[in-house]
Amino acid sequence: MRSNMSVISSTKSSINPSTSVPHFSQELSRVANLVQQELQTFFQERLKYAKTLDSIHFNTVTALQEMVLRGGKRIRPYLCWCGYKLAGGTEDKKIVRVGAAVELLHNYLMNLDDMADRDTVRHGGPTLEVVYAKSLFAHYPKDTREHYARTWSEIAGAILNTYIYELIRTSGFSSDQIVESLEIIDTHMLEETAVGWQIHMTQNHEPLSQAKEERFEKGLRLVTAQYTFVSPLLLGAVFAGKRSVFEPALTTYGTHVGAAFQIQDDILGLFGKAEETGKAVGNDVREGKKTLLIQYAYRHCNAEDQKFLEKVVGSPITAKELERVQTIVKKSGSLKYSQDKAKKHVEDGVAAVQSLQTGDASIKQQLTEIAQFVIQRKA
Repeated sequence: MRSNMSVISSTKSSINPSTSVPHFSQELSRVANLVQQELQTFFQERLKYAKTLDSIHFNTVTALQEMVLRGGKRIRPYLCWCGYKLAGGTEDKKIVRVGAAVELLHNYLMNLDDMADRDTVRHGGPTLEVVYAKSLFAHYPKDTREHYARTWSEIAGAILNTYIYELIRTSGFSSDQIVESLEIIDTHMLEETAVGWQIHMTQNHEPLSQAKEERFEKGLRLVTAQYTFVSPLLLGAVFAGKRSVFEPALTTYGTHVGAAFQIQDDILGLFGKAEETGKAVGNDVREGKKTLLIQYAYRHCNAEDQKFLEKVVGSPITAKELERVQTIVKKSGSLKYSQDKAKKHVEDGVAAVQSLQTGDASIKQQLTEIAQFVIQRKA
């Protein structure tokens, strides 16, 4: 998530802001620091053990440590914290360790995502594949170097995956809670994310005329909504022992806010500023992504513009062609349609949280602020 969490414009909430309730960005920063400290301690322990096995393993764990500690907003651990506190959890040290596991899971999936997208940079540093290509296998022929670097990255990811379960297992929560949490991690965060990726990757290679909005939205629910919002919140509720009480509201909230987040992300991908978003404007078009913006525009523009979109979506477009895509999206009403849809998702998500008759009021406010920030952000 590339976002500036420092500012939110005025919010419209049924919870009245109070100076005694911390702004969500302040709490996010505080929880992120706690998780960072937990991860630092954890990797120090793992490096000691790695040193007893082999220097190659020590180097692998060092590379993983550098990647994980480099950056990131820690939004998923924070949402896990919110789910826990909303449900009345009080054992902060334990849930911070779970949050560290959630952050490792995110890094595990992002390593796969980097390989799939052939990305070379993650949080201002080289991806694992690049690290290995420029170090261990720098002297190999190009094809062999790329193959070995990718394989090494997959092995490193497998090691990182074991660390997720180690942190959960040693969190100090009951065995029943741990078993219940693994169902969320394995089924909802790993398997369903993989299915969502498969849906979107398949869509990216389909003709634009065959793209289906409901199919795209299913992928959103499985990836952005489930993995980033719903599952971290539910993990917190599980460890607070109140899953059944909070699951309906948190699932509704996370599903809607996750969808809104992705829609806004796609809008920024086409209309944002590269210096704010950290990525080139128009990348989604070049990569052939059938976003809501593109699908709606295609269905509501004239035949000439449809042919143009069919030609450029999935191609290395020029600046002039990108401007025309932006014009088509605006003229067709797609931008307004997408913005309105994101806004409705946020309203529905906030309503779900506000409908709860129980739970920490300050966390409800923070979740409300997060939801509203999602569609106000510029990065």
